[in-house]
Amino acid sequence: MKRGFLRKICLAGAGLLMIAAQGCAKKTSGQVERIQAEGRLRVAIVDTGSWYTSMEGDTPVGLEPELARYIADALGVPVSYQVCSRDEALVAVSAGEADVAMGCINNSGTLSGEYQVSTSYGKGYFYAVTKTGDYALTIGAFENSSVGVAKDLDEATRASLYQVDGIRLGDYNSAAEGGRAVKDGKIRAYICYENQAGELLEDEELQVQNMVNLDPEEFVVVAAGEDPALISGINILIQQFLEKE
Repeated sequence: MKRGFLRKICLAGAGLLMIAAQGCAKKTSGQVERIQAEGRLRVAIVDTGSWYTSMEGDTPVGLEPELARYIADALGVPVSYQVCSRDEALVAVSAGEADVAMGCINNSGTLSGEYQVSTSYGKGYFYAVTKTGDYALTIGAFENSSVGVAKDLDEATRASLYQVDGIRLGDYNSAAEGGRAVKDGKIRAYICYENQAGELLEDEELQVQNMVNLDPEEFVVVAAGEDPALISGINILIQQFLEKE
């Protein structure tokens, strides 16, 4: 299946005129050829503890591992994983230690200057955890307030929060720690990702609310920046995979 992946790109055709102009039958992507020659698709995957990716023992499970296998099948190779933080996954791609990263969050195109970035296959929404009865659906509710954030909250979202007059941000290492700080009155709210908010749903002293004016982040596949052909093919496969799901 040396050229099977690029044949899929050619057959899909529309929107891939650059690849077609190079001659699909004659020239394959350097990244695709390298992956096929090495005999595996190396995926740096982010464990978000969600239905996108979570761990069963040492094995990643969820939508992203299924998508990774779908892409690997098109390439005719198996998948090998390294489970990373978001930053570690991007470093692995940059260093050539992974062919692609998955679960890397792309906020308003922030990755596109340095990497090849796929279309989104999912959204990551932000949540505010407050005391029960304290409703805060927009970041404007936190004027002149102390607010906790998940330690791994991305810089673009932090920048949005800092636009609120008088807001004071502090990092918390875990959802449990952030929830305790809310209940103790140390902070008005704890802002975090969906999987972290989910850990606090059963606490009757707390309520979880979707922040309606924080732009959601995007789950994407990221590859090194020199060759658009691999990501162009992955975009087609993402569309097929989501339609299949």
